[in-house]
Amino acid sequence: MVRRLLIAASPGLYASLAQQFSALGGYALSALDEGTGSDRADAAVLDGAFCDAPSLARGLREAGFASAIVIIGADAPDADTVLARPFRFADLLAALEPAPPKTPQLGARLTEKEAAILDRLIRARGAIVTKAELLADVWGYGPSVSTRTLETHIHRLRKKVETDPRRPQKLLTEDGGYRIEKWRAANLPP
Repeated sequence: MVRRLLIAASPGLYASLAQQFSALGGYALSALDEGTGSDRADAAVLDGAFCDAPSLARGLREAGFASAIVIIGADAPDADTVLARPFRFADLLAALEPAPPKTPQLGARLTEKEAAILDRLIRARGAIVTKAELLADVWGYGPSVSTRTLETHIHRLRKKVETDPRRPQKLLTEDGGYRIEKWRAANLPP
């Protein structure tokens, strides 16, 4: 099976990665640009020295990209892995490998805000709760407030409730908001 990687990197780094992945086999690289279909990619590699990697990662997550995001040289809450320069190709490969399925942490400790988000979504009984509604209900923010706190909390919450946070099955991103898969709500941590 060929794994498709989206790459946003300088021409030199892209060529080097293309050569190494070609020798390895099993990978197809595509430059990440406006026309790239991120919905069919298995992972994204973003070079912080080439692009605004945190912003690009955030945009991918907002678009529903659930696969691994590896950022080289810049930290971002939406990244699954951050590699400092210089990095080893073996470390990049390890970051791109799919995480083995893990059992949900049913005893996971949720923060007050995480519990409030889950409570609000569960009470919606599978309906979409908009980002504005969650920001108002959980934080008391008005409609004119612009913040990334909700996305950051959702990202961390998925790590606690999903078997594979990169491919959410319980806490789903929908157009303009989030929802809990109804039949799975009972399986979430208290």
